Amino acid sequence: MPHYIECVDEETKNAYEAQPKATYVNPLNPMNKHLDFGNYQINLKQLKGGKLQFRTKGGYFVKGLENKRLTPNMKIIIDKLISGGDVEYEDVDRLNDDEKDYLSRMAAKAGINDRLKIPSPTLTKTQSDINKFNVLRGQIVAGNDSSEMIKEFKCLLLKLSNSGHIDKREANEVMVMLLQLGL
Repeated sequence: MPHYIECVDEETKNAYEAQPKATYVNPLNPMNKHLDFGNYQINLKQLKGGKLQFRTKGGYFVKGLENKRLTPNMKIIIDKLISGGDVEYEDVDRLNDDEKDYLSRMAAKAGINDRLKIPSPTLTKTQSDINKFNVLRGQIVAGNDSSEMIKEFKCLLLKLSNSGHIDKREANEVMVMLLQLGL
């Protein structure tokens, strides 16, 4: 059993041990140390050591998918994806937000989104900001002119404008309109 399994909770340890042991050999070409994984390849030697390393078909590093040391929970999911097994909701639910975000980016870049449905925490945060912005906008249009609420509205307006979710020209027009109203 790998040494990093000893420092996790009992549920994760049992789930890891219940998994069939993955064989890290390319079934199409046993001499090749890389395995096709969507649009990219995974280095099997690194994976056996607990590290996820993506390469392009030409052997180059993949921008945006850095090498990552795998936690036991991530290893369970990667092993299931490689072996063609189904990834269950409980497997994804055990991951922390950083791991879910990495898994979401990996699935999108590798083109395996159809095999894996993960709510990205960053998308959820952005979506909650957009919802909060719409609620505050509705309150201002309805006549609520609380200084704290307007300050929060302006902060969200700038944040969403800088992230590209609101057009900068429109955000500037709204800020000028608020200044003209004295808010």
